[in-house]
This record gives sequence, C-alpha cells and structure tokens, in this order.
Amino acid sequence: MATDLFERLAELPVPPPPESFTTALHQRLNRRLLASHLADFAFSGFGFAIWHLAEAFGGLMRLTLTGQLKPRQGDEPRSAP
Repeated sequence: MATDLFERLAELPVPPPPESFTTALHQRLNRRLLASHLADFAFSGFGFAIWHLAEAFGGLMRLTLTGQLKPRQGDEPRSAP
C-alpha cells in the first residue's frame, strides 16, 4: 500500500453521485445566480440609470430656463486633423 496520502485516496473506490444531484445543484445555483444578478441590478444598474436620467433632466431644465446649451466637460469641439 502506498504511503502518500493522494496515492491512498486514489486507490479508494468513489461511489456515483445520486440521481438528483445535478438537478438539485442546478436549481440551487440558478437561484443564487438570479439573486445576485437582481441585487447587482438593483444596487448598481438602477442607480446608474437614475443618475443619468437626472443629469439629462437637469440639462433639459437648464436649456428650458436659460435658452443656452452648456456642453459637459470633454464635449468641446476638436479641430480637424
């Protein structure tokens, strides 16, 4: 008999997994993935969308009240090469 732990483990027979193993595993994994995607959307995506909608609404209000369109930083026209 081998003295190395991994060699001894390799000699042991491994029973097959139960019939419902993959189904139960996929169901648990899918629930957790769905929860993580919804949480990511709720905390990141929704806030990002609200921020940009508020920014656009603020620009619309500024244009409506002052009649001037103020470009954002980095939106200045560039000279042609």
